[in-house]
Order: sequence, then structure tokens, then C-alpha cells
Amino acid sequence: MRRFVIVGQKASASGEFLLDDVPGTGGRLDVLLRCVRAAMLYSHGIRRDVVVYLLLGGGPKAPRTLRFEGAAATFLRPDERSIGILVKKALVLERVHHAAARGGAVGGPFVPVRPGVGLANGGLSLILADLGGAHLYMLDEGAPDLRSETALGGADDVFFVGDHLGLDEATRASLSAAGARPIGLGPVSVHAEDAIAVLWNEVDRRDATRG
Repeated sequence: MRRFVIVGQKASASGEFLLDDVPGTGGRLDVLLRCVRAAMLYSHGIRRDVVVYLLLGGGPKAPRTLRFEGAAATFLRPDERSIGILVKKALVLERVHHAAARGGAVGGPFVPVRPGVGLANGGLSLILADLGGAHLYMLDEGAPDLRSETALGGADDVFFVGDHLGLDEATRASLSAAGARPIGLGPVSVHAEDAIAVLWNEVDRRDATRG
């Protein structure tokens, strides 16, 4: 099981954004929507061995976290608007909001929204607790190239990816304290969703080599 955590420093945690203007009204939530597509979907299919967390850090209800589980997700479409509709509905459901305020569902903080999608009140500390003892990596420009990271590609890898603003210093410090290793993708800066695609390509190649 590979997991991705996408940190949206200003991404709307309330769902009060316009689907016709997600970049302008959602705190660049559009970046996170594209990351969901890159992390979970391949041509004509859903990756079943992946979990994606969206850390939403913008607005009065922040922080909140959406969790997407590939093993249980259904009808997840590749277009940005469809994913945006799903996120918006999840964030405005009052029953979910009240359940999350009470501490979440039985067995964990994430309240089910639809198959494979859950919502919780909380941010980085909540996510780290949910990850348990996984191997943590954070994508960072100028860090050692992922191709030189021999341990990469394990079954319990977690990758932290920043939005258009990158990872803030507090998040970097918390991840470093949790043992996260910085990795880079090469000499050219790429968009967050493209970074995930490059990362998956490397992991897929290593999986294929191992058989």
C-alpha cells in the first residue's frame, strides 16, 4: 500500500468554493484535485493499492483532511470537475461535519462520505497518527534524487507533496522530526501532479523489476 499526502496550505476546508472558479475561490484547491487524479488513476482504471490524503489548511474550518482509498473507491472519474464535485459534497455534508466534530466514525477519526472517501477534522498530526510506522518521504527540490534512494518502492511508503506553495517550514520540521527523508525528482521544477506521475513511474518500474 502506497500513500500520498498532499498539503494544501490555503486549500478550502469548508467547501465554499465555486466549481467554475476553483483556483480563485478554493485557495488553489485545483492543485490538490489534479494530485488526486495523478495519484489514484491510470489509463482506464483506479490504482487499488493507494491511499491519498488531502490536508486542507484554508478557511475557518481548517484544518480538515479528506482520505481517498483506492481499494474501496467507486466511480472516480479523471476530470478535475468531477473530483471537485465530490470534494465539495464531502465538505458541506452537515452529518459528516457533526460526526467529525464528535471524533469521527467508530474505529477511527475519518467519517465515511462515500465508498472509499472519508473526512476528519484535523491536519498533519492526525495524518501521521493514521499512517502508523510507515516509511516517510517528502518531495523537496534540491534533495537527493529518488533514483539514488535504494529503499524507495517499499510496500509501506508514504510521500508528502506540497501544493503550489510547497511545504511550509512548520510542516517540514514536523516531518523531519517524524523521520521523513527528503527526495528530489531532478534538476527541473515540475507541478505537484506531474511530480506524483514521475514518482509513480519510478515505483512502477521498480515493482516490475521485482516481479
